[in-house]
Amino acid sequence: MTLEAAAPTLKTDCILCPVRSCLVHRDGGDPAHAWSDMLAPRQALMPGDRALQRAGDRLQALHSVRGGCVKTFTIDAAGQERIRGFYFPGDIIGLDALAGGVSLSTAVAVVPSQVCVAPLDDLQALMVQMPVIAQRLMQQTSRELAMALALAGEYSAEQRLAAFLLHLRGRIGLGINGVLRLPMAQRDIGNYLRLANETVCRTLKRFEQKGWIVQGDRGLRLVDDAALQAAAAPVGLDAPMFRRAA
Repeated sequence: MTLEAAAPTLKTDCILCPVRSCLVHRDGGDPAHAWSDMLAPRQALMPGDRALQRAGDRLQALHSVRGGCVKTFTIDAAGQERIRGFYFPGDIIGLDALAGGVSLSTAVAVVPSQVCVAPLDDLQALMVQMPVIAQRLMQQTSRELAMALALAGEYSAEQRLAAFLLHLRGRIGLGINGVLRLPMAQRDIGNYLRLANETVCRTLKRFEQKGWIVQGDRGLRLVDDAALQAAAAPVGLDAPMFRRAA
């Protein structure tokens, strides 16, 4: 997008915002600028720090992820954490609570992260004025629903883990030398995929023995893409809708 001299000045942090980049549009106003103006300044969120939201709290705002990774979870009757989702740059946290007005999960940082706050009242007014913003939120809601339905299926550990690795690659991309750096702990991956930590360990080792991946200290490389795609196909998490927001 070309910023003309007469255009409103964006906050420096907002120019590269992954959420804003999905809203660049000139039909009926500029939602990118409107979104930027609505957001509170970005906030740092560290692992072990305060929760961004807590299950049962009245929903007062949504949060857009500027950088890092945030997870949401609930606590079951046995007192165990049950991870509901991981959120990456470009994602918006809290959409599942819009209907009831109460946060359904607790959100905390997985790695050092940055988020911006979208006050609910301001957001609702903005969606009426600029439908493209409502469309953006609907797209993510659809993605989250499809993800939940996919993971609810009766899939093997290999299918679930292959799908998750491909999904993660599509969302955060690859680092130096094609390494996929996992922001979350292996136990969190197992928790999210409803697999025991030992099962995740064994499955990753089996992938390596088959020549599908190479594990390292800082992540892993996806070596045999075709084999991973074949294993993941029944789950369907490598579809375009699950990839990094444009």
